[in-house]
Amino acid sequence: MILFLLSLIQLSISVQAFDNSYLMRSPKALLMGDAFTAVNDDEFTLFYNPAALGRHKYDLTLTPLNAQVTGTNILSDMDKFKNFPSDPVGVSNVIMDYPVHAGASFAPGLKLFNFGVNFIGNQNYDLLLRNRAHPMLDVDLRDDKGFIAGFAIPLGGQRIGKKSSRGSQTSLGFSGKFIQRTGLRDTLALAGPTVLKTLDENELNKIVNSLGKATGKAYGFDMGLEHIYREGNSQYVFALSALDITGTDFKVEKNINNTKVSNINDQVNLGFAFGQNYNYFNYILSADVRSLNEQMDFGKRLRLGGQLGVPGLKILAGMNSGYYSYGAMLDFPLFKVTAGFYDQELGTSYKQVKSKRFVIYLSLFDFSFDA
Repeated sequence: MILFLLSLIQLSISVQAFDNSYLMRSPKALLMGDAFTAVNDDEFTLFYNPAALGRHKYDLTLTPLNAQVTGTNILSDMDKFKNFPSDPVGVSNVIMDYPVHAGASFAPGLKLFNFGVNFIGNQNYDLLLRNRAHPMLDVDLRDDKGFIAGFAIPLGGQRIGKKSSRGSQTSLGFSGKFIQRTGLRDTLALAGPTVLKTLDENELNKIVNSLGKATGKAYGFDMGLEHIYREGNSQYVFALSALDITGTDFKVEKNINNTKVSNINDQVNLGFAFGQNYNYFNYILSADVRSLNEQMDFGKRLRLGGQLGVPGLKILAGMNSGYYSYGAMLDFPLFKVTAGFYDQELGTSYKQVKSKRFVIYLSLFDFSFDA
């Protein structure tokens, strides 16, 4: 069930509560505080830094079937939802200033030597009711379909072998993507809290259509630089990525209400990771400084992450813009399961709008192969 409204007046100013909308996030990254620009060691490489393809360990890696679900973590606010009211006014009072999120995505892909590609299927619903005096609903609804492909080129004469335990390598990466996005991003003025009621997903889709759901297409480009150094059991990675260079702006098809979908802003990110890998134990520490091309509080830019691992199990934790995350990953041949909780900043300032969320991820029949 998704809380939404029965009737709406007219569209108003642009969304205030939702910051830059990412195309796709790694579940492992989310639980490591999204400090992943330099870690970038799973099937979501192209969404963080294409240069990481330069250290792909195998000739071929396939991830043919993977699915991710995210949603609002109401477990952390059970007292808030006890004796949940049935009348619209009571419902509006409970969810006022409480971000509602639901998402589902998949990104099957492959890595072939230093080349990679992922297909994209991604749905996200973000809603926030605010301003008791004059209720406004911030809406960001996205349904994405498309693909992303990229490659990396090792620079200079130094190379790290697939199984090498010592050496260094610098790689330059490029990627391009095509996305068709259907949805709506705006702030909607309400007649009053009495119009709020609970609707099921089918009715929600009908309402979104009546509001003037828009469809747009866009091409985007990314590039990245990475330097990796290995010495025995230790590995250091420095990474710089420029995602959605000049912005990924959607050309929206004409519609009656002239509504828009959310664009993806350009972002320059700097990352560092250090890790050690022993026979039966490994760990990673990572840090990201995001959006170097924008003005914002340093606390909002900063991400910190960590991983502790033994064969088949990884414990993940991190901090994203001052909010904590934690979870675990079961990683076995042919399948992988990741689950945990993370908080995300929706606003444009440090600790402005906190969204409490969970993530569950399942990947089946993934394998790697050397010729």
